[in-house]
Amino acid sequence: MKRLSIGCLFYLLVVLIFTAYGGRPTLTEALPTPTSTRAAPTEVASPIGVVQAEVRIANFAFDPHTLTLAVGTTVTWQNENSAPHTVTSQQGWFNSGQLAKDDSFSYQFKKPGTFIYYCENHPSMEGVISVRPGGAVAPAIFGGASVEGYYANNCAGCHGSNREGGTGPALIPERLTAHDEYYFKVTKEGRPGTAMPGWAVAGLTDEEIWALVGLLRSPVGAEEIQWGIDRIAASREVLMEESTLPPEPTHEGNLNNLTLVTEREARSIAVIDGDTHRLLGHIEASYRAHGYAFDPTNDRWVYNVGRDGWVFKIDLYTLQAVAKVRVGLDSRGIAIADTGEYIIVGNYIPNSAVVFRADTLEPVKVIETEGNDPQGQFVQSRVCIVSDVSPDLVGPYFIIALKEAGQLWRIDYSDPNFPIHKVEGAGNILHDGFLSPDNSRFYVASQQDDWMAVVDVVNWELVEKIPTGAKPHPGSGATWEAEDGTLYGATVHAGEGKITIWDLSTDQIAGTIVTAGPGLFIRASDHSPYVWADSLFASPSNRIYVFDKNPPFELVRITEEGIQTLHPEFTADGKFVHVSDWQGNVVRVYHAQTLEKVAEIEGITTPTGTFNTSRRLEFLGH
Repeated sequence: MKRLSIGCLFYLLVVLIFTAYGGRPTLTEALPTPTSTRAAPTEVASPIGVVQAEVRIANFAFDPHTLTLAVGTTVTWQNENSAPHTVTSQQGWFNSGQLAKDDSFSYQFKKPGTFIYYCENHPSMEGVISVRPGGAVAPAIFGGASVEGYYANNCAGCHGSNREGGTGPALIPERLTAHDEYYFKVTKEGRPGTAMPGWAVAGLTDEEIWALVGLLRSPVGAEEIQWGIDRIAASREVLMEESTLPPEPTHEGNLNNLTLVTEREARSIAVIDGDTHRLLGHIEASYRAHGYAFDPTNDRWVYNVGRDGWVFKIDLYTLQAVAKVRVGLDSRGIAIADTGEYIIVGNYIPNSAVVFRADTLEPVKVIETEGNDPQGQFVQSRVCIVSDVSPDLVGPYFIIALKEAGQLWRIDYSDPNFPIHKVEGAGNILHDGFLSPDNSRFYVASQQDDWMAVVDVVNWELVEKIPTGAKPHPGSGATWEAEDGTLYGATVHAGEGKITIWDLSTDQIAGTIVTAGPGLFIRASDHSPYVWADSLFASPSNRIYVFDKNPPFELVRITEEGIQTLHPEFTADGKFVHVSDWQGNVVRVYHAQTLEKVAEIEGITTPTGTFNTSRRLEFLGH
């Protein structure tokens, strides 16, 4: 009766959803006369005199990111990188062409407007020039206050005085992966269903909002994005004394068949009884509740980590958090040891993995994650997945994957020193992964190489690379046994509409299923004859694919209900499947045998990840 910790790595492609949500707002640029040079800046007369400004191209960024200028200002961009860059207006008003190291480009802004530009070679490099009429190089905004002062007075309460995050997410460049216009739109209009207001209503102009976006893109001090063991320990908070909790559940739900649903934009977790499909209540959480780890030794406890690094110890008897601790500024995966003693969380920011005690949430070890990538370059690396290995099957291990370094680390949690053994060269840009049912193999997606790397967990060595398709994304994994006893595994792909199935004994591809578009999650159950997979990035994005477990893996149904459906999850007995509708604000319930819809559960805000408490007893280790 041992099992699983689940720490689902949710939404590698959240950037695509962000962009789809926000689009590119229509911004009206004035129609200046394009005049540019490839030499040193020249002075240009203007109605307000000779004014100039400079932008450095350094560390693959435009510095400063945002400038507020007067009409007539000439801006000069100087490339300090060894790599070539361009300065290209989004609407085509200017283009520097290729700028080699030490090359410069100058342009005079003769009329007011908002000018968004980027580097054609590196589209994530963006900048903004806000040109206003009037008589100063930097016309007054925020009523004469600085953008830093405005942030401190109006934004720091939620996002932290150093943008490290608080009740709102961290706002530092390393974690802002969408385009500038997404953050402009969110700042201007707010986010429905969240505490984020629209600041245009508060009177901010577009120029002022762009100035805030520029602040968010500016670097913070290195010390501000570190989150060591002292800061982790200081963040720990007891919310409810466990001695005061009731000894029995206060609700009628089946503790062995509860489905926990991330309410993505509501800082909350919905709880559904898998027996009756009844909504039991909501648990307060943090920013985008991301991963779940169910205590394999006690059905009372589940642990959740938010994208903002807050970990909650949650009491399933009373459906409330009893303690919390912040382990990082941007976190993804969580796993718990089979002994129930330790938990591990992987961070994007800072680059680390944190081990802490499950009972008290006290930190015991911070592991910095860095090393040589497959090309031999030393890099600091985000942790893209954490998993636990059964000591009864293989050993008392945690497994973590280093995204940029392309390495897998096996950590022995039975040793108080937490020794690490490393496998290098698993691939470029690692992501989700899962264990074979016997825990002897670990399968991890290399999304740049389009393969699933296979690691022998016992001998801790890379043994195979399975070419599955563009950007494999297996989610928490799907393995099953066919009628002839063959064990199969499968993944969907974030880069193409395809499900790939392989034989776990040979690591050979056994079948493929074409879907309407990329997906993120696939699930199977020992109690159901079918496998379910989403196609979240198809158009329309409401298709769930259901196929037979046995070769030739016949497609038996495509559900097409709702708006944006994802993350199918079986109930504990395998009789039903819960499917989230992110934009439809419902969870639909399907019969796992007949495939007919049997219920719609309302009262849930932006549902995404669904996790049944039966995962406590499974062996995928994710």
